[in-house]
Amino acid sequence: MKKIFLPLLIFLLAFTIQTNALAAENPRSEFEERRRAVAEMMEAATVWIVVDGEDDIRVGSGFIVGDGYIMTNAHVIDDLGRRGTLYILNEKIPAREAKVVKSIYESRYSNSGMDLAILSFDPPRGVELPILSFNFEVKRTDRISAWGYPAMATQFDISTERLQRGDTSRLEPPPVIYTEGTVNAIVRDRRGSSILHSASIAGGNSGGPLVNSRGEVVGINTWGYKEEDEGAFLNGAQLAGDIVSFLADNGVTPLIAAGQQTPQITAQARPREPEAPAVSSPPSRGAREVSIGDYTMTLPRGWSVAEKEEDWLVVGDDDDTTAVAIVMGDLDGSSLRRMARELSNAYDGTVPELDDDIYVFTFYDDDGDLAVGVVGEGDYEDQFVAIYVFGDLEHPGIEEFLESME
Repeated sequence: MKKIFLPLLIFLLAFTIQTNALAAENPRSEFEERRRAVAEMMEAATVWIVVDGEDDIRVGSGFIVGDGYIMTNAHVIDDLGRRGTLYILNEKIPAREAKVVKSIYESRYSNSGMDLAILSFDPPRGVELPILSFNFEVKRTDRISAWGYPAMATQFDISTERLQRGDTSRLEPPPVIYTEGTVNAIVRDRRGSSILHSASIAGGNSGGPLVNSRGEVVGINTWGYKEEDEGAFLNGAQLAGDIVSFLADNGVTPLIAAGQQTPQITAQARPREPEAPAVSSPPSRGAREVSIGDYTMTLPRGWSVAEKEEDWLVVGDDDDTTAVAIVMGDLDGSSLRRMARELSNAYDGTVPELDDDIYVFTFYDDDGDLAVGVVGEGDYEDQFVAIYVFGDLEHPGIEEFLESME
């Protein structure tokens, strides 16, 4: 890993500097790139659900919550029947059958009024599908977006013509529909709590994700209410905490956004996530070598150690312009991609991009300056190494320090 990870890190840093030099000419370009990255993730993670039931064909939406697992509303698959067939598909997933793992469909006058279902499917080979994470922090005025397949929109796509004739032999996905809005309120009734929001949804959106600006799931779109005479409408989504509890209770480990935890579920232990440091601690002078785990690095001239623990190291130049943080930890059965996403989410960073065997992302530190994170495998099985670079990304000491890792 050392011979590949570090030279490639230097290349990625140089590439990022060039890219963001261009972005600086247009302040909106970085924002737009992040929006596009989230859109690409949502397009791959949101699925069209087709229920070929005993009596008719129905459609709905769902989203990927695990390797081979999808979350949707129970009422979407309620008419499946014993002889019906369930299909899921999107632009990344060719049409394939799915099975119901568990569903719960209670009336609003029961104790919880839950309307949730877990589906399982065989992911296509050679296609990396994103798994959406959950965020429990949602409040009034938050900007949110809904993703799914409302029938009022998909009916205009040629892919639905065969469905209208009752033909499921050659299923093709319509484009996923994106709408944006605001959280109006969090309300409580006999069925529990719901998010009221203004992102437009319609029949067919049921089971689709309601997400924040980072693409983290805050709810699942379940119902809508409209006053025909007054033209007023409300849309309702079940909260992320209820979804996570349901998944955990039925053997599916949900992906939790970094820093999130609820009373219903205890997230798997994660390595400590670093804060964007400023190298302001009294410098540790003397020895020029510093170690973390099995790695030994040589400090460049004018650099010193700001903080050091067993699995955590921060070094930087004595002028406080540049800092490099190295974090080591165990994957604990998680994938490297998932760990990279969690670490990026901790900084509200971009979606990590894979290059060979490492993931790279960018984010803004507490001072509003661009920073870079790279996550790769450690020298031991089930271990990861994350490197963060803050401050002056063109500082020559960065390359010198990283190339000295042995």
